[in-house]
Amino acid sequence: MDTFPWHDKHWAAIERARTIGRLPHALLLEGPRGLGKSQFARRLAAVVLERDELDPDRGQFHPDLKILSLPEGKKQIVVEQVRDLCAELAMTSYASGYKVAIIDPAERMNVNAANSLLKTLEEPTDDTMLILVRSRLDTLPATVASRCQRLRFAVPPAETAIRWLEQRDPERDWEPLLAIVAGAPLAALQAAEEGMDELDRRFREDLAEIAAGRRDPVKTAAQWSKMDPGITLAWLNGFVVSLIRRHGRWTERTNDSLQNLSEVLPLEQLFLYLDEVQGSARRMDGALNLQMALENLLIPWATRLQGI
Repeated sequence: MDTFPWHDKHWAAIERARTIGRLPHALLLEGPRGLGKSQFARRLAAVVLERDELDPDRGQFHPDLKILSLPEGKKQIVVEQVRDLCAELAMTSYASGYKVAIIDPAERMNVNAANSLLKTLEEPTDDTMLILVRSRLDTLPATVASRCQRLRFAVPPAETAIRWLEQRDPERDWEPLLAIVAGAPLAALQAAEEGMDELDRRFREDLAEIAAGRRDPVKTAAQWSKMDPGITLAWLNGFVVSLIRRHGRWTERTNDSLQNLSEVLPLEQLFLYLDEVQGSARRMDGALNLQMALENLLIPWATRLQGI
């Protein structure tokens, strides 16, 4: 099972807890997508259940491990799923040891599903561990989150991420891709596999042409809406984050009109625009009209983000 250097401090904390017999009964793994939280959860389950590896995706199962995820074709984890999971946790272990359950992504539980965890969290049975994995911090009732020990996963330093990525593909220029995905190494790896390099060039060109008045933002939004909204909004989010991080610190002037334009955009406008992008991403779980959302995000580029 893959291990990642930016997980080291969390593994050290887990090992200390195991040494003194104080493993938590409930863990909440939280942080941006693309940091390997799901892999951490499964590796932790393997450690607790005393197996070398446990990855159901590779055919590695254990009767005392339950993984609760989104049903195929559904957008929410519902209360019946969680009740069934809690009932199984209350049963006797098959191997006379720990029982482990992973809920991933925990942010997709609806309110009733999340609340149905409370009794299990408040009155856990012996030798059980519940691991919740979430990538959005504005989710889960406080009554649930407060009853879990929280492990916060942060984006690693760029040098660490690039060094890890270069071990997988030393010929690729990882810095631009890493900037697009806001510094998350696994997201950068996925972006490379999905050909995001070319998509990055295309999206940058589209924004530059809109800003120059040579491209219609509404028509461009119609083209963008035909692609995976997760990828489109993630790119836009990462791109704006990279502009904010590098605002006023470009090492040299270039003929990249979009880069040069970003130098005259007020930092406050970029932050306000980022809020709009992230608001659209949050609404993606519900009834988001993607083309209308993209129109609202692309039209401001025609006026240098004025009116945001």
